[in-house]
Amino acid sequence: MKNLIKDLIFIIIFLILLNACSNIFVLKGNTYGSDVISFYNQKKNSLEVIFFGSSHSYATFSPDIIEQEIGIKSYNFATQQQPIYITYHYMMEALKTQKPKYFVLETKMLAKDNEFANEGVTRDAIDKMKNSINKVNAINVSVEEKEERVSYYFNIIKYHTRYNELSTVDIKTGLTQRGIENKGFKELDVNNDIIIDNAKILKITEKKKISSKNFKYLKKIIQLAKKNDIKLILVKSPCQLKETDQKKYNWVEEYAKENNIEYINYNEKIEQLKLGHGDYFDVEHLSYEGAKKVTLDFLKYLS
Repeated sequence: MKNLIKDLIFIIIFLILLNACSNIFVLKGNTYGSDVISFYNQKKNSLEVIFFGSSHSYATFSPDIIEQEIGIKSYNFATQQQPIYITYHYMMEALKTQKPKYFVLETKMLAKDNEFANEGVTRDAIDKMKNSINKVNAINVSVEEKEERVSYYFNIIKYHTRYNELSTVDIKTGLTQRGIENKGFKELDVNNDIIIDNAKILKITEKKKISSKNFKYLKKIIQLAKKNDIKLILVKSPCQLKETDQKKYNWVEEYAKENNIEYINYNEKIEQLKLGHGDYFDVEHLSYEGAKKVTLDFLKYLS
């Protein structure tokens, strides 16, 4: 019995140290979108609105503006090029600590056909998630090669060689688990040379079904929202549209209508919101000035 107790104590201490080392060595947030750690620091059941998606989400919707204007707390749980299958697991993760009224999904990544994202995108989204069955499931659907999944289950395998480049930020963030306090939103600079013209693209009426993997997880997201009595809103942030993507957005919009889901296409509201010079960072993303206009317009959907 004494030997058994000693073994258990050793295992517990080992796991605690392993977790601490993993938190210290893992790459920290790059100030673009949510660094995941900061989401866990949100007060329990404090968020009424949670945004999901890629940079098209975290460069568009400002939780600070929403709170200032109508007093509702929100968070932009978006990461770079966030695949829709990771979005689903982020929603599962969010529901562990929050009971939001709204899930807002930016639909850029629904138009992508890749079965798996590159490693940088996957690690940015998954590495700092807390260990759980949900994280394991997220890894399994995000990493194609089974042998490569081990370094996601135990990310110290990937990052143990970083000992020469560890900074005080790495150590402090790893030990305190306090992330970047931006609520997931990224203020992008103004680029006065950018202007968006989608007049011809928006006339396209042809529809093209999204990939089977994206469709599978879109359905799972819809079911998850219904099960938890959450209003799901699909949005498309303003950007320079491509013909192939627009056909898929048309399909998503029709599918949303069939399922009584609100779909807001801000590319159709560019003139109404007077989005022009100074409102874009590049042809894919809004500047902070453009984000303010879209966020303020979005408030009426919340009310």
